[in-house]
Amino acid sequence: MWPRTPADRERVVLGMATAVFAVVTGTMTLDVLRNLPYDPVVVPGWIQSLAATGSAVASAVALVAVALATRQDAVRVGLLFAGVFGLLVTFDAGATLPAAAAVVGGGGLALLGGLGRPATYRRLRRSAIAAMLVVGIGLSLASTIGLAGPGYRGIGGAFALVGVTGIGIHMDGDWIALGVTALVFALVAFASATAPFVAGSALLVGFAVVDVPHLLVALAFGSASGAAFAGLRRRDYGLAVGAGLLVFAGIPATLPRAMAVVLGATLVLVPARRLLGEAHDGANGGRRSKEVRT
Repeated sequence: MWPRTPADRERVVLGMATAVFAVVTGTMTLDVLRNLPYDPVVVPGWIQSLAATGSAVASAVALVAVALATRQDAVRVGLLFAGVFGLLVTFDAGATLPAAAAVVGGGGLALLGGLGRPATYRRLRRSAIAAMLVVGIGLSLASTIGLAGPGYRGIGGAFALVGVTGIGIHMDGDWIALGVTALVFALVAFASATAPFVAGSALLVGFAVVDVPHLLVALAFGSASGAAFAGLRRRDYGLAVGAGLLVFAGIPATLPRAMAVVLGATLVLVPARRLLGEAHDGANGGRRSKEVRT
């Protein structure tokens, strides 16, 4: 039987999201290792295929799990569309177009519907970030599947990265998290400046970054890393896992990446008490973490 209490539902959702994070991170690592410019690691083809399929299946199943756990009708319908059609395309490539439409439309419905009417400035900021991410997913996927020109992939990637940068608002003045943001930004920017070929190759194969300024990538990675660190510090694990997904999923130019981004954005932007029920002392570390993202 599906867990009834918000705390139990949250544990299930966090468990599924953590599994997706592990699969997405593993897939990204394999892609980078087998495309090293100097001494690439030999990865058997069946492992590559298994990793790619596993990422899509894990993300789709997690979206359905969140849809079943939520008490928000818009989130439930949106994530069910995204998860079910996203899972379908792993078995039938002919469903790519409806799956892309379902991920973009369902993700937009879940995020904007879950946030509700932006009656406060904080909600308005989250709605703007959600809109940026949805536009980024839509343009990136449209370019990949041929509905838009190749140039739109870079534009979509820029929108998505601006949205990811925006989640830094969840650091809420945490100076240590801000320090993590500055450190990650500096490391990515330094790598891009001193070894542009290596950095560009890693960003392309690992994160699907195309025609996007590396400084924007560095800013997005730094901001999301800081938000994830802030979530860990206050035991807001939904924020931590969601921000991690937004980093390692990369540009949502493929359906598996887009589904992971939708999942991560839902966990980051939709407050847990709206998503899963009233505030509680559950797996997310108690009432305080819910109030921070009200």
